[in-house]
This record gives sequence, structure tokens and C-alpha cells, in this order.
Amino acid sequence: MSGQMSVYPRPDEVTEEELRKAGFTQPEIEQLKSMREMYPYIEYVDSRKEWHHLRFVKWLYQEGQITR
Repeated sequence: MSGQMSVYPRPDEVTEEELRKAGFTQPEIEQLKSMREMYPYIEYVDSRKEWHHLRFVKWLYQEGQITR
């Protein structure tokens, strides 16, 4: 994403209520919020390679291969 749109919060923000309904605990929600604040916009990712690595780590976590 580039241009003016990149300075706004992402439109796919999920509310805490939606996360609770999806089965997340409050500590998990807080951890997700903390992690998302580390990478608020794709422009903060250093490279395309790093972006793909982060997506892979996310997939590993979702598959239960890593716990954190």
C-alpha cells in the first residue's frame, strides 16, 4: 500500500469483541494488539523477503508448530 492510504489505520481492524467471540482469551487479545502495534503498516517491514518470512511464521503459529 502506498500513498495517502498508508497513513491511515488498516481497514481490517478487528474489535476485541470479535476476538472474544472467536475464542481468544484476554491475555491472547492483549498479545495480538501488542504484536500488531509492532507492525502497524506494511511500510515498516524492511523487505519483501522479511514480509514473506513473517507470513510464514504466522502460518507456523496458526498450524500449532510454534507457540510464540
